[in-house]
Amino acid sequence: MPASKEVINLSANRAGREALTKQARDYLPGSMPLLNLNAGRAALLAYFENTWALTEQLFSGLASDEAFFVRPYHKTRHPLVFYYAHPVCFYVNKLLVAGLIDEPVNQEFELLFETGVDEMNWDDLHEGEQDIWPELSAVRAYRQQVYELVYGLISTHPEFDQPVTMDRPGWALVMAFEHERIHLETSSVLMRELPSEHVRLPQTWPDYLTPPADAVQEPVEGKHYPVNKWLNVGAQDVRLGKPSGWPSFGWDNEYGNDSRQVESFKATKYLISNGEFFEFVRAGGYENAKYWSESGWGWRQFRNVKWPTFWVQDGPAGSHRYKLRSTFCELPMQWDWPAIVNFYEAKAYCAWLTEKEGFDNPCRLLAESEHLAIRDAALAGAVEWKQGDNNCLALDAVMLATPQSPMNHNLRYGAESPVHACPANSKGFHDTFGNVWQWCEDPFHPLPGFEIHPYYTDFSTPCFDNEHQMILGGSFISTGDEASIWSRFHFRPHFFQHAGFRVVQDVGTKVKRGDKYDTDELVDQYLLFHFGSESEQRDDAITAAVGHPTVGNLIERTVALVNEYSQKQDSVLDLGCAVGRSSFELSKTFNTVVGLDYSQAFVDAANAMKTNRELPYRRRETGRHFENLTARLDKRVETQRVTFVQGDATHLRGTDLLQQQDPFDALLLSNLLCRLGSPRDCLQQFAKSDRYVRRGGVLVIASPNTWMTDFTPEDEFLDGQDSEATLQAIGSCLPGFTLLHNEDVPFMIREHRRKYEYIVSQVSVWRKD
Repeated sequence: MPASKEVINLSANRAGREALTKQARDYLPGSMPLLNLNAGRAALLAYFENTWALTEQLFSGLASDEAFFVRPYHKTRHPLVFYYAHPVCFYVNKLLVAGLIDEPVNQEFELLFETGVDEMNWDDLHEGEQDIWPELSAVRAYRQQVYELVYGLISTHPEFDQPVTMDRPGWALVMAFEHERIHLETSSVLMRELPSEHVRLPQTWPDYLTPPADAVQEPVEGKHYPVNKWLNVGAQDVRLGKPSGWPSFGWDNEYGNDSRQVESFKATKYLISNGEFFEFVRAGGYENAKYWSESGWGWRQFRNVKWPTFWVQDGPAGSHRYKLRSTFCELPMQWDWPAIVNFYEAKAYCAWLTEKEGFDNPCRLLAESEHLAIRDAALAGAVEWKQGDNNCLALDAVMLATPQSPMNHNLRYGAESPVHACPANSKGFHDTFGNVWQWCEDPFHPLPGFEIHPYYTDFSTPCFDNEHQMILGGSFISTGDEASIWSRFHFRPHFFQHAGFRVVQDVGTKVKRGDKYDTDELVDQYLLFHFGSESEQRDDAITAAVGHPTVGNLIERTVALVNEYSQKQDSVLDLGCAVGRSSFELSKTFNTVVGLDYSQAFVDAANAMKTNRELPYRRRETGRHFENLTARLDKRVETQRVTFVQGDATHLRGTDLLQQQDPFDALLLSNLLCRLGSPRDCLQQFAKSDRYVRRGGVLVIASPNTWMTDFTPEDEFLDGQDSEATLQAIGSCLPGFTLLHNEDVPFMIREHRRKYEYIVSQVSVWRKD
């Protein structure tokens, strides 16, 4: 079948093809460097040949034809026969979309193998597929047909007489190259999950960086795995976003332009090793729900997980004797290799480590902006690249595991390697790129200026759902664009990839143990204030005897004002959201609601409400006596519209999620202003920039104006002799805003049945001109 009218007889080009095959195979068993899109037809052919050969090399590691059809144990992915054919049909489908070919090759296959699986949850199993797959011989024949088609297209089509750019049809071809390289990696993970009898070491496969160590059942820190150290990273601004003219392929989510401010933090010098993670396993970390998120604990219970998925039990239960499963075989446990875990496991380890070490600031994972901050400083200049700078790919080459690079990247080596084996970068960190991917705190998100590419409209956008966690840095088997400095990938938190993590802590006093706003008792008090009925917030007997003041409902009133004055109701930011009632109420009218609070305990409670739509809590009666109650959401609340995040209202640039949002139509600051260290800084963020509030958007402020030096330096007080003077003080921080409305709203917060805090909040509504 002709690729186009310009395609010539392939047999006449056989000798040239054999020479190019040799050029492509010179890099095997590893990968060629990332393709330079300006390098011409010969480079395209060589890169195609190398890409194809890497797939064949990997699948030669299946021990039999039967292995192609074995379902993974978790039943959330197709068998490997699908992934042997899927990248091939992608070539055909995308070349059709781009108009580079006129007809399908095998329309039945190109429908059957078109779409993979992105299960919604860890128990979203896919049954009943065993009989839908064609014979392996037919799949191999199909692969050969497509190989001939693509080779002929590259060899002869006039499209490839010029550089490939994202606005030309040739982009579809290089997109297919990089798509196949993604599945090279994901297929290797599926092979690693197969029983050992179904795999074998391919005849050509890269060697280990260092020979695997002999078996040791009781690892010693400093001997069998390195002592991990904390390295401090100073506050800085980082920029990200691949320039649109950069002469290598990029997925749509890599492009855009963003600036983020990174606060001081410290991170572990090395990735967390199997030896370090072993301490968590041996300490019972998998048996203790307190270390796990609710969804993480649900996954752990459903799978009955007791150790990382690639650890193999090598003794009786409770003996804690393990081997390590690599892609093609079992090895003695390599204690100094990075622990390969999913997001849930990484977060549980962080919680356990915080408790074990008695840290004031909790351990967590890297943020995307922090991953940029620990990279070599030389890479920061890449975002400044201008069209015509022909040395730009040298920056990407720094990342690629070529003979000149010491990184375990680009399939230079055939497995992960010790966390201290590759040299540290200029900032002292090991494996910022390569070895294994690194889980991040960030959900997958677009950069400002993100645009969908018409050749693959659903590559990224379905995953901007707060259900996919970012992974950065690539692994030993990441090649091509995955091994680029621009790479931004993601997976669901229960999913396994060649992915590990390093541990991060904030530096300073962002979170304090014993902080008034991070106690269970205060969470209970706020759950009652937010969700308790009028009768639940009073004591009936005392009310009957002495009466009870009549007060308004601050939450309902401020939400009503947001709705009344917002000209557009698409997105709203609820600053100081506490346990979330206002955010949930706003979801009835706004499509996107972000609730932010400084207290992680409040955010955790709000997220629990979002997940379960109810949450038990205790109402203090007096002294040691409590009554158990349950907070419940109104049926009209649209929880899928709401996202909660921990952050500092005075420094929103430090919250990555907010840098990914378009300006909000409305902001609500309720009972927050007089508890901030710098209320002026908070308000001036909205006046100095359009990032957070669009022009025409509204700002609703509710504040009791209880100014105290415990929270705010006296020279930062926004107060006055009377209410009017206080409004003027607030207005002085909001140039470009017009005061539309103000009123007083009384409310009460119950401490116990005989003590209530009576408060009158000054509520004002402002519009950005």
